[in-house]
Amino acid sequence: MWLKLFFLLLYFIVLFVLARFFEAIVWYETGVFATQLVDPVALSFKKLRTILECRGICYAGLPEKKDVRELVQKSGDLMEGELYSALREEEASESTSSTNFSGEMHFYEQVEDTKDGIWLVQVVAKDKDPLLCKDQWHKMVKKVSQFGIRTGTFNCSSDPSAGGKLPWTQPSKSITSAI
Repeated sequence: MWLKLFFLLLYFIVLFVLARFFEAIVWYETGVFATQLVDPVALSFKKLRTILECRGICYAGLPEKKDVRELVQKSGDLMEGELYSALREEEASESTSSTNFSGEMHFYEQVEDTKDGIWLVQVVAKDKDPLLCKDQWHKMVKKVSQFGIRTGTFNCSSDPSAGGKLPWTQPSKSITSAI
């Protein structure tokens, strides 16, 4: 009886030590390296712009890498953790995509039937131009995708069954001020 209890206690102690060991490895990988400074001179122009975008600093009018690098240095020290998270955020924003709904059934399958989160859908009236041009829509998709909002475009011209059901004939101009 005591031997079984001893082995059970030994088993829990080994599990506890292993858990702390793996926890220490994760802390070492993320904690120590995240506080190391990065020299902006070694970074590419694109990475420097990404850092400035994440810091919320406008770099318009700075065509040379030297000027952008100086702006990064003036805005504060660059930690490796900040660089890593900025690059991850950039990758995530590049991989965001917007769904083009092929028709009413595709819309209902994606949005209504699944009830999968929040959607922002740009509805394009039949034989009309979209309210937001491609660049503006892409910016909007990038902004809202950071909050987990899925996006899509529903073109009424591509779905003949939506013609009489939907009352949209002109886009509303109130949203363009939000961009």
